[in-house]
Amino acid sequence: MDWNAAGAVGEILGAVAVVVTLIYFGRQISQANRISTATGARELQQMYTHVYTLIATNPEIRGLVTRLQDPDYVVQSAEEQEQIDSFIPLLTGIWVTTAIAHEQGLISPYMYRIYCADVPVKLAKWPGLRAHVVDFVKTYPSSEEYEIFRDLYS
Repeated sequence: MDWNAAGAVGEILGAVAVVVTLIYFGRQISQANRISTATGARELQQMYTHVYTLIATNPEIRGLVTRLQDPDYVVQSAEEQEQIDSFIPLLTGIWVTTAIAHEQGLISPYMYRIYCADVPVKLAKWPGLRAHVVDFVKTYPSSEEYEIFRDLYS
């Protein structure tokens, strides 16, 4: 074998090695993206779990969300207002985190649609909360632009 033939074989092997390496890195990136998406979905679910654990284990919060089922709900005390002022950021924090995670590709479009659908469900379940959530979101004007809040003003 002459040096030209050996050089040609070396170039072919080098090109094959580059292609194999690119395929390998492509698979690694794809796997990392899947892991990232799964992690984002799990973290959002943990946020919801925290809220529901709070409702299930804290009689005062459970009483508050029960009262919020009344569309004509009116705050009865400064303590109750403080409970609402603490409860609203828990919910809206989940929703804003969901919007940001979607923008950054950390959750799938399917998961995002599920979480978007949750906003009107929660507001229907707790109609007394709607005005407080609207006021809270208006306090943070950049939040109003998130698609997840599109049903908030309807």
